[in-house]
Amino acid sequence: MAKILSLDIGASSIKSGLVDITGIISEEKRTIIKEESYSGFIDAVKSIMVDLSEKPAGIVAALPGGYDIENDEIFAPNLNILNGKHIKKDLEDIFNIKVMAENDANLAAYGEYVFGDKKSVKNMVFCTLGSGFGGGLILNGKLLQSHISLFEIGHISIDLHGRQCGCGRCGCLDEYCSTGGLKEIYKNITGNDITPVQLGELASTGDTNALKAFDQYGRLLAGAFANIAALFCPEKIKFGGGLSELAVYYTSAMEEEFNKIIFPAYKGRVKIESSVLKNQAGMAGGAALFFGL
Repeated sequence: MAKILSLDIGASSIKSGLVDITGIISEEKRTIIKEESYSGFIDAVKSIMVDLSEKPAGIVAALPGGYDIENDEIFAPNLNILNGKHIKKDLEDIFNIKVMAENDANLAAYGEYVFGDKKSVKNMVFCTLGSGFGGGLILNGKLLQSHISLFEIGHISIDLHGRQCGCGRCGCLDEYCSTGGLKEIYKNITGNDITPVQLGELASTGDTNALKAFDQYGRLLAGAFANIAALFCPEKIKFGGGLSELAVYYTSAMEEEFNKIIFPAYKGRVKIESSVLKNQAGMAGGAALFFGL
């Protein structure tokens, strides 16, 4: 059975795996980008390819930013080593196999839909909660695509005079509903810096400030989801990414706030659920895109 190499590219590492047409992932691993440069990224991909037990039918790269499909150009304000690069041409020249690329949240949305929700819904939004806030839209059973990556919901502004985003705009959801946003909430409450994992550990002990931070985060997230619902009224809004692992601490506040502020005509029509595929959604989406599922 043919398999593709799926690359889920992060700030300092690449998560990779061979994925077949059924979405089964094998040889999954994480490779550190040792040198913070484009050549360092290419070297990391080469090391991944060398270690594979079989040659893949192609490569699909999940990119942390926008991608101009027509001109093969990446816009990655949060990952400068890829910004402006031509990843499709470069990888095809090196490995002599077909390469495709798409925004990571779009691929996560497609993977979650094809291998999870395809039989139950036709319209779905998937949001990634991690170092940024991304999203992908499934509309009438198809991933919304064009000549450039679409659905950059992380760059919808909720405060035109708010914190400046890496994209250059102010008040982007990327700055408020990401790991950095959660950390900032806790810092505003206590004056202390903390990682999301540490915050989760504190919350598990019943720490008042940690629980307050998660409550505020959940209500911010509800606002983002309510805005998305107002635009598309999807049957489901699903969320994944690193912060979804801490959902137990903010889901209650998120759902309570969402039900209060959703556009009244859409109340009861939009379900919010955490991802089934978790952090494998993007890699599975690479296979769904490559095989045209």
